[in-house]
Amino acid sequence: MMPWYAWAYLALLALIGLGNFAAGLRGGRRVVVAVLQLVAIAVIGLGVVLFYRGSGAGLGFMAALFVAVLVQARKSVADAVQLREQGLPPAARLGVALGGLALLPGIALGALAAWAQQGG
Repeated sequence: MMPWYAWAYLALLALIGLGNFAAGLRGGRRVVVAVLQLVAIAVIGLGVVLFYRGSGAGLGFMAALFVAVLVQARKSVADAVQLREQGLPPAARLGVALGGLALLPGIALGALAAWAQQGG
């Protein structure tokens, strides 16, 4: 059974994913890229669920998590370039950075779930 704080973190991931999806569509990103980023957030959320469930994090999940991390890294770089070009105030840059940092615990929990499943 998942604790309450895991559910709260999943809700935070959902808000980040939906916010990024909406911002991507408003910002002129292609729909395919926006959906890919939303799926990447969903894979990270699945890692949290698998960590607390204690099973199911096989090689397929490990590959999906790796691709999700690559997608998020590419998005972070693209966001940093866009923020620099637009000259937004530091508060806006801080908000984008905190949104990216909020994904790190989910990535770590997914990696730990995969590591534990493989007998680590």
